[in-house]
Amino acid sequence: DLPIWHGPRCPSVKSQFASFKKCVWLIRPLARLFLVLDRDHTNLRREDGNPAPHSWLIIMSETINNPFKFNETAPEPCTIIDGPSSHDCYSAQFRSKKLASLYFVMTSLTSVGFGNVAANTKHEQIFCVIMLIFGALLYATIFGNVTTIIQQIYADTNRYHDMLSSVREFMRLYQIPHGLRERIMDYIVSTWTITKGIDTQKVLSFCPKDLREGSSISIFCADICVHLNRRVFNEHDAFRYATDSCLRALALEFTTCHMSPADIVYHKGESVDELNFIISGSLEIIQDDEVVAILSNGDVFGDDIWLKSEPNAVAQELGALTYTDLHVIKFWARQLYLL
Repeated sequence: DLPIWHGPRCPSVKSQFASFKKCVWLIRPLARLFLVLDRDHTNLRREDGNPAPHSWLIIMSETINNPFKFNETAPEPCTIIDGPSSHDCYSAQFRSKKLASLYFVMTSLTSVGFGNVAANTKHEQIFCVIMLIFGALLYATIFGNVTTIIQQIYADTNRYHDMLSSVREFMRLYQIPHGLRERIMDYIVSTWTITKGIDTQKVLSFCPKDLREGSSISIFCADICVHLNRRVFNEHDAFRYATDSCLRALALEFTTCHMSPADIVYHKGESVDELNFIISGSLEIIQDDEVVAILSNGDVFGDDIWLKSEPNAVAQELGALTYTDLHVIKFWARQLYLL
């Protein structure tokens, strides 16, 4: 009666396989015992007629005081009886042997061993060699993938810190004022936090190009841009009656802009040739050092194309009150598609 048990539930595949193999380490010596006894049983008998402690399993059975014995009355020679049974699985000695077998397999898998639990017979040694080879391959596979994952995680972090270092060196080289330095660093950090370091134009360049001759526009680029600007198209009446082809063409002309608090969007007197749609955040209109109005989500500011055909000058200063995202379209693009 060979004791059969299930290994502990381990979170890793390697530990589960090791728990399975420790049972194999117990079963294989028994199979080896039958093979050797059938071939040359005289070398494996003690003077008292019991099996000699040539195998790890026989040594274990003697340790827990339930040794294997030869069945002299069996019709076939060298038949083994007794030995560890299922009720021995709950004894302290048997659990210690189970732990020892798990320890042996783990040391074999990781190629780290101290020789205190070792193979005794030739077949056990062959089994150990196979496990050492398999453990080396498994070890290389697992830790190779872990190394790759860690490198990928730190790749973006390293790129982020390299960018910050370059900006700091630039500002130090050209002696940028302290206040402007803080605004620049705030803008870079907040932009990276929002975009996760992803370059939208670079991602769009991966899409296949249109098959029309001479076209450099991606097949999916217009669809992606429409999706990115869908909120603008849905919330503003100016695009309500626009056709799908018109929206696709307009979406390609939209750009996004991220503003940090205290950033000046327009200075008084500047020429405006674009229309800005506020997606998130808020802006303040300043006149004579006083805030006269607040713009927030859904508001529009910039050049009024519906009243005049020429760009206008800014009448009041406009600055960001909070972190703000803008969708911007230039004057010539609106003239081309809306008029």
